[in-house]
Amino acid sequence: MEDQILSLAEARGAQAEVFGSEETRTVVEFRANEFHSQESRLTHGHGLRVVKGGRVGFSSSSNPDKVGELVDAAFETAEFGKQCCFEFPGPEPSPAVKTFENRVIVLPALKMIEWGRELVDAVRARVPGLKLDVTLDRTYGETVVANSAGLNKRFARANLQLSATGLLVNDGLVWISEFENLSSGSPPSIGALADRIEERAILARSRARLATGTYPVVFMPTAVPDLLYPLLVGVGGKQLEKGVSPLIDKVGRKLVDEKITIADNGLRDFGTASAPFDAEGVPRRRIELFDRGVFNGFLFDLATAGACGAESTGSAVRDYTAQPQPGKSNIQLLPGAARLNETLAGIRHGLLVHECIGGGQSNVLAGDVALNVSSGHLIENGKVTGRVKDTMIAGNVYEMFANVAAVGDTVRDLGSYHVPFVMFPRLKVATRD
Repeated sequence: MEDQILSLAEARGAQAEVFGSEETRTVVEFRANEFHSQESRLTHGHGLRVVKGGRVGFSSSSNPDKVGELVDAAFETAEFGKQCCFEFPGPEPSPAVKTFENRVIVLPALKMIEWGRELVDAVRARVPGLKLDVTLDRTYGETVVANSAGLNKRFARANLQLSATGLLVNDGLVWISEFENLSSGSPPSIGALADRIEERAILARSRARLATGTYPVVFMPTAVPDLLYPLLVGVGGKQLEKGVSPLIDKVGRKLVDEKITIADNGLRDFGTASAPFDAEGVPRRRIELFDRGVFNGFLFDLATAGACGAESTGSAVRDYTAQPQPGKSNIQLLPGAARLNETLAGIRHGLLVHECIGGGQSNVLAGDVALNVSSGHLIENGKVTGRVKDTMIAGNVYEMFANVAAVGDTVRDLGSYHVPFVMFPRLKVATRD
């Protein structure tokens, strides 16, 4: 199919690129401790990008019987497309990365249901009053990129993820979430998941009060992605091209604490966004965005690199219905040396944050955040005590990360984020107490 589309486009005197994807997704859901559904869905289609008269045209289709219409539409849009400032890449070897495990591909849906039931039963035995939702989500897909420069690459990826959210009613609603990336083929650690949910449920039964003020705050790994998000928006080449990134003219400067090293690693084995090449066929690689606090540079696809006078970093992302744009793959915050128990023991009065509602960001490009803490606990004299309610943390992530007290020595795999806990010595915390 890709060869046929490419041949038709080239016959009309254009440079062309075909992106094809096919994905099968199976989702098993439990709601409020009961089995709810099992669904499977197949999606497939092709996107065609052409360069005609120096301008870029694009179209997409999921109908294999309308290849002619797909090509016609791409050429029609080229008349109104952006000026092209890049060339399609030629054949180039791609690095090795593990993107699928056969045990995930052949896993029966009945086994996914069995795992969900085991987790529900284990949690119910520990926390009788808790209502648990469990989702097991498996995707298996193949991606192909071919272009008129002679590139023709394809790869397969299989992801399996378990997410669980418990609802506990205790002086209001308490949400407790857990996650495991099972893409390497390992079964879920039912006992460990249930233990963590039980521990959070026990802490949630005690109510604690925290007055508005400035406190040391520990963000557990599950809450760290909410803080990283504004930084990752800023490193996008698209923001540099538009002239709106706060990181313009700051490459090579120390912007955050030297304890902070953040990498975009598309080559992490069994990462949920891992791939040997990006959505334009450019080889993936590990990119250190911040190295011990120093900003190293932006993420580019072909178009933004061409517009900014740079080279692609192999960071193009897309589905078949859209043109590429630069984006993240698997984000790694490198671990530090701090142990959680020792870190908590050194806090006389502070806040432990497990989860925040939504992103909570206000002016994302500027790095401003206003995070509603949906699961947080008071730290008193080194001990985690009761749950705090109606609590918000506001500030600017560039200022927050400029002063980090500790980074944990253990990394949690959260799918496309691999992060430890982070402790800030002083953050503004607003409450209703």
